Amino acid sequence: MLNLKNILLCLGLIFSTGVAHAAEWELAKDADNIKVFTAVIAGSDYKAFRGETIINAELNQLMAVLDDTANFVQWMYNCKAPKLLYKASLLDRYQYLQNDFPWPAKDREMILRNEISQDPQSRVTTVKLSSVVADKLPAAAQQSLPSVDGVVRMGEVNGFFELTPLDAIQTKVVFQLHLDPGGGLPSGLVNSQIVDNPYETLKALRTQVARPKYANFNPF
Repeated sequence: MLNLKNILLCLGLIFSTGVAHAAEWELAKDADNIKVFTAVIAGSDYKAFRGETIINAELNQLMAVLDDTANFVQWMYNCKAPKLLYKASLLDRYQYLQNDFPWPAKDREMILRNEISQDPQSRVTTVKLSSVVADKLPAAAQQSLPSVDGVVRMGEVNGFFELTPLDAIQTKVVFQLHLDPGGGLPSGLVNSQIVDNPYETLKALRTQVARPKYANFNPF
């Protein structure tokens, strides 16, 4: 029987080439020990973003925060109504998220699959984020999917959280994402505002990870 370590190794090999990386990253913001980069993605009018910071927390504390879907409203930028649809395993889950968009744009919703992998030597852990079409969800996730009026389903979403342990109390966190907001939003408007997402998200993550409720999560 495969143990967790072996599963993580297998998934690490599978996912190592599965996450798209932009070729040219441009520094857009450097403040509060958080760096935010943006990049043009071939075939898309919408840029990708990448946020990087070092957080005073152990890897498992950060994974505990990422495992707590209901609490995303406390730290993920403009996130509301998050819901865990289905957790196939510790390493594979499906989530529903809404994002608050400024008026007059309609709020957006997305269905995400989280697939977790880890390098067994370095313990670098990746949470791959990818959008899922509703009718491709597992049956249990389809049954949990809310029906919400007045929101726009986002197009393709791809990205990841990458957590690199630096020592026993510090972890480098990278949050990278590229998405199509759907609904014909002007790309110039969207691209001018994407820097706030990783910056505010990583800044709030520092506060959340210090909460006592995340101190005893220890599978990684």
